[in-house]
Amino acid sequence: MRQVGKWIIAAVLLAGAGRFAYSLTASSQGWSGYTYMEEVYANGDRASVRPAARDGAERRWGPLFLLMMRAATRLSPSAGALRVSLRLFLTLLYGATVCLLYRLSLDAAPGVPVRRYLLVFLCCQSTAAIYAIANGMGEAITAFGVIAHFYCFVRKRYALAAALLCAIIYFKLFPIVFLFPYFVFSLLSRDHRRYNAYVLASGFVLAVISIAAAGVTYGFFYPLAMIGDVMSDPRVIPIRSKEVFGLVFLVDRLVVSSFTVTSVLPDPSATRALARVFTALLLASTAAIAFILARYEHAWNVDADTRRVALVVFQSAIGFAIVSFSLDVSIAHLLPIAVSLYAPLLLFTDSGVAFALFGAGMLLAGNLIPLSLVLRLLPFGWLDRIAGNSPADLIPIEKFVWYQVPLAGVYCIGAALAYSLWRGGMGTRNARSPSRGPGVAGAH
Repeated sequence: MRQVGKWIIAAVLLAGAGRFAYSLTASSQGWSGYTYMEEVYANGDRASVRPAARDGAERRWGPLFLLMMRAATRLSPSAGALRVSLRLFLTLLYGATVCLLYRLSLDAAPGVPVRRYLLVFLCCQSTAAIYAIANGMGEAITAFGVIAHFYCFVRKRYALAAALLCAIIYFKLFPIVFLFPYFVFSLLSRDHRRYNAYVLASGFVLAVISIAAAGVTYGFFYPLAMIGDVMSDPRVIPIRSKEVFGLVFLVDRLVVSSFTVTSVLPDPSATRALARVFTALLLASTAAIAFILARYEHAWNVDADTRRVALVVFQSAIGFAIVSFSLDVSIAHLLPIAVSLYAPLLLFTDSGVAFALFGAGMLLAGNLIPLSLVLRLLPFGWLDRIAGNSPADLIPIEKFVWYQVPLAGVYCIGAALAYSLWRGGMGTRNARSPSRGPGVAGAH
């Protein structure tokens, strides 16, 4: 009977991997189609000017991205070879990310291996991963940096953790929202304060290297320059984009446009004010999360098990705050918050309610079944009528994002995590420690 179970698990994992490979091959871009990274590179590999002086006011990626693309372009014999190489690199990097998540799950419940297999299966179903790799986007790279940073931090490899996160920030700004709470927490924690020294040292070295790629403003001072652009130029904020979701966009679509696609754009000054409010909320919420972690360090920093649980919750809370208050959240941005999405599997829980919420969240976030099936199940016609949109105004994937379905999925997963913690159902019970209770291991 046990042998049959192993064969069933193997078949499920093989089916998941097959679907992942098929989705990449069958995408309209294929393996040799034009990539988003090429587009960003074409717009960004110019003189270091502010977004207002460039067509479309696109957000500028970092100097390490420019160095990577320059090297890849020179080494590739043709445009087709470059595109295949980029997608292959993103695929391999995503595989490494899944391996890191798998290794993190080994500590959660060694006596329940089915959870680890479920984690791998769900990673193969990830719409965010398929979308990012198929379109040649940088989120597969930033996700690896964020997850690798967390993996190293959990294992107290602070120098490597700091170097990885700083490097990925100089590749693309987005992961800075993870650096801030970790820096605040480490500043308040005597046992973790050396992490900040490694951050400052790594950041300085990378900043000096970046001068050769993009000059002083968008090289050495790239993170500060981009933050200034976001705060000063409302065109950098994709307020009416059909590819983004999150609370700031929910507020705009609910209050300003009533979810009508054809409504006029909001006043730039109102967009700028909204951006400042949500940026303040992001900083305040992540700083509060860091303060709470430091405040109760005496309770969780007592052994490896309780420390791991606390840091998983910390990383997860940061991810939920980012989805709520960030000014740019697309389907691909679900990759860097993977710890938040898979937290119920990275921590042990025996709550049926929690897993029901987790399953619903996985479904709505596009991580359980093919997105094409999800799009058929959702009542988009009804939502179009309520919003006053024509059925032809948005294609199905745009409706999926415009009506905030992924946000609902992420919040279902957050509710699953919160419910489990409230019920005391998450901890580190495993086969080696059967006497541990349902609460957090080592807690008193």
